[in-house]
Amino acid sequence: MKNSESLIQDILSKKKSSRDHDEVHAYALEGFAREIDYAITTELMTKLILDHSNIAKRIEELNEELEQSEENLLEAQKIAALGRWDFYPDIEKTVWSGSMYDILEIDPKETSSNDLFFSRVHPEDLETVKQTNRQMQESKEPWSIRYRLIMDDGRIKWVQIRFSPKKDEKGMIVHNCGTIQDITEMKKAEEQLEKYNRHLEDMVDVKVREISESQMATIYALVKLSESRDDDTGTHIERTASFCRLLAQKAEGSKYSYQIDDKFINTIYRASPPHDIGKVGIPDSILLKPEKLTVEEFEIMKNHVRIGYDTLAEVGDQYQQNEFIKMGMDIALYHHEKWDGSGYNEGLSSEKIPLAARIMAIADVYDALRSKRVYKEAYSHEKSYEIILSGRGKHFDPVLVDVFSGAKKDFMDLYDFIGG
Repeated sequence: MKNSESLIQDILSKKKSSRDHDEVHAYALEGFAREIDYAITTELMTKLILDHSNIAKRIEELNEELEQSEENLLEAQKIAALGRWDFYPDIEKTVWSGSMYDILEIDPKETSSNDLFFSRVHPEDLETVKQTNRQMQESKEPWSIRYRLIMDDGRIKWVQIRFSPKKDEKGMIVHNCGTIQDITEMKKAEEQLEKYNRHLEDMVDVKVREISESQMATIYALVKLSESRDDDTGTHIERTASFCRLLAQKAEGSKYSYQIDDKFINTIYRASPPHDIGKVGIPDSILLKPEKLTVEEFEIMKNHVRIGYDTLAEVGDQYQQNEFIKMGMDIALYHHEKWDGSGYNEGLSSEKIPLAARIMAIADVYDALRSKRVYKEAYSHEKSYEIILSGRGKHFDPVLVDVFSGAKKDFMDLYDFIGG
């Protein structure tokens, strides 16, 4: 750019004869301003052209990346047997990807539509799929579903459909899109795995049953050995276990339903037999005495619950998570507690007594009343029933007595069936 002072001097010398000093000065300034404006404009245009060129180049690069990404996506969809579908509610238009046509085994020349898709759905799944499709039109949350397709040659394909709605700023659905994946081989693998797992479960159940039956046979043998000292019938443990199970089953509909389930019922049946195992530590002179025990003798007799508890506790220390052992300990220690707190050894009352022990209390007393002992003859069912009823709210849990009362015939039949 020409030096501004030289420019002004040249202009003043050329116009000196025809214009006065002020006109020459104004002309010089105007020319200077034009040159400045031109220079700025030229620089700005150059910058804009360069920026536009850079932006255009970047856009081209991004388009190439997008095209490559879309190609990669299509390739990944083919590898994963994954198809894509789009539905535009406002124009009711459905678009399928090429891989979706491949999965459906439909000619890509066919126009995509719900009816065309439904023609591939297995007849047994068709109504569910149509109902799901209707829900899809209204749902604003993503979901996924599996069902069967049937090909022209009768082959079955399992597919998984994933759906995702797109909403505008008002929350209205403007676009539904999703994927369809051929999971036939995955489904076969799942079915084989499930079959294998069922086989393993059956094997485990058999082994557990064998071990459980072996354990119970051992427990019954040991308990029978101790019970034989004061049980004329030899079937006391079988009956009390069955009475406990019966009473627990009937109590499922009571206020204790939240505590009683199939596991509880099975456990109490298995845990109740050792309830009097502590009697092995009681002298025969007391255990088999036909007359009423003295105060001192009765205090010794009371110790059988603690002896039984301690015996089971030694096993429980090694198997602290074993529900069978824990319930057996509760029953052994607390089955002589009474609802009003007058029992032994802890003097517990009401629901402070474990539920299993409260159930055992009724089962044990009912069987003892019905059975012959060295100190008494066997009572009838009716007399035994009346004695249990008279202990309601005193000796026994009133709720459980009401359950027992409602099942009195079942108790009578069970006693007769097992053998008195």
